[in-house]
Amino acid sequence: MAIKHSRSEVNQVNKGSIKTLEERLVIAYKPEEECSEQDRKVRAIEMMRCLANFWYFLNYVKIVETPTLNNPGGIIKFELWEHLKQVIGVLLSRALIVIWKPRQVGISWLLAIYSLWFALSHSGANILLSSKGELEAIELLAKCRRVYNQLPSFLRFKINPDSATEIGFPAVLSSIKAFAATQTAGISFTSSIVICDEWDEHPYADQNYLASKPTRDAGGQFIGVFTSNTALKTDTLAQAIFNDAHEGKNDFSWLFFPYDVRPGRSQGWYENTRKNIPTRELATLTPDLYMHRNYPRNLDEARSLPESITAFDTKVITEMIEDCRHPLKVERDGIDSKIVHIYQDYHIGEYFIAGTDTSHGIGRDFSVTIIMNVRTGAIIADIMNNLVSPEELAMHSVRMLEIYKNPLWFIESNDWGSVTILKVQQLNYKNLGYQDEKKTKVGFNTNIYQTKVGLKGSKLDLFGELIPAFNNHQLVIYNIDGLRQFYDIIRTRDGKIEARPGCHDDYPMAVGIGLVKKDEVRVKPLSIKPLETLTFSGNRSGSKRWR
Repeated sequence: MAIKHSRSEVNQVNKGSIKTLEERLVIAYKPEEECSEQDRKVRAIEMMRCLANFWYFLNYVKIVETPTLNNPGGIIKFELWEHLKQVIGVLLSRALIVIWKPRQVGISWLLAIYSLWFALSHSGANILLSSKGELEAIELLAKCRRVYNQLPSFLRFKINPDSATEIGFPAVLSSIKAFAATQTAGISFTSSIVICDEWDEHPYADQNYLASKPTRDAGGQFIGVFTSNTALKTDTLAQAIFNDAHEGKNDFSWLFFPYDVRPGRSQGWYENTRKNIPTRELATLTPDLYMHRNYPRNLDEARSLPESITAFDTKVITEMIEDCRHPLKVERDGIDSKIVHIYQDYHIGEYFIAGTDTSHGIGRDFSVTIIMNVRTGAIIADIMNNLVSPEELAMHSVRMLEIYKNPLWFIESNDWGSVTILKVQQLNYKNLGYQDEKKTKVGFNTNIYQTKVGLKGSKLDLFGELIPAFNNHQLVIYNIDGLRQFYDIIRTRDGKIEARPGCHDDYPMAVGIGLVKKDEVRVKPLSIKPLETLTFSGNRSGSKRWR
């Protein structure tokens, strides 16, 4: 398809009267009947330059902007903002890319332009555009078509009969297809590029990602782009891959952009946008959370919740992370160090309480047992695992508690906790906590129930004690993964305290059980003889002596 010209012809054009880009652009858009032979040579060379160089291709790109009261819109030249230059650098050099962006910063347009250029300039290219729904996928493809319609004639290769879901270029055997992110989205065959727009909201993101494996294995590009606007959910595939890329755990190149990378967005713009958000129309999104999700000011803000809805002081959590540590290397019979974590060994004179929150053990919620030093509030040992069964949790917990001389132990009795309790009783653990004074009901019940005066239940009591104790630095947590779960505990509008959707509260619950019940541990008062004098002696050559 490409038209070839000799180097002498190219030099002749370059050295002729056509010297500036502006003049070349005028020739490019001239009606064919007005073009001279020299003009046609210029156009042929411009075509080669555009197909060989994406940066140069952008000189000919125009987009269609929706008009508003403050913006006339219409057909305008694509404006290459500074952050878009950074995106282009990654697009042209890396195969695996994930981008976390705010709303309306030009990246969707840029990806449409890039897709079109790639299809025109690479024979046999197959590009797949996927979005959360069919309409969104078609709209992204429509942006490709709008750009195509504004190109000069020498770049408008003949396309197949019009289709809302595909643009095909028979001359170069290339195509761009749009797919909704359904369970059977057609991305399971090798493609040149797969683009997942609004990736955070794809309902079948995990299945589609696995289906795109042939493309990734063959060295094709996989580009995930998203704005996190999924209410309080943070366990999406898009965010997981971004976070792993940010920590260097995978081969994806990551990019994040704050709201003000788009020219014209000042602090005043931000405040005015927030002021005009109608809270009653946002469902679970408060104005602060809406801005954090759609127009984040930095990455920390994008990944966190506003303090107005978090139950625990996020500043305290951040400070406590500095005290986290790796478990000790413990070699004891029956102890699996991959499951049981020991942070401080047993010492005579210390007193402990244990708390357990049991999960199903199928890779979702975590099963947690913690051992708390009742004097210091330190969690000196724990189990935090989402694969062990309730019975296995009982076995590993009993072995861990034996190290600390079998302290008083409260196991959440709800749901699968009853299975753990039964197994613990079969293992003949003698120091279990009870729900009632007559000791007929083993465990700790966290159910909440409604009374005439409002909600009641031990879960409310638990958080009622846990939140102030935590926020006032009365606890020490060494397990960083357990500590991070405190970030995800929120206050809902109806007064409940719970994990935000897709997140976990297992570790905070286990810690809360221990905290609430620690006063049931009989602790002997410390009997330490006061030190009346303290002397530091030096050598005879004039060292000071303190008393």
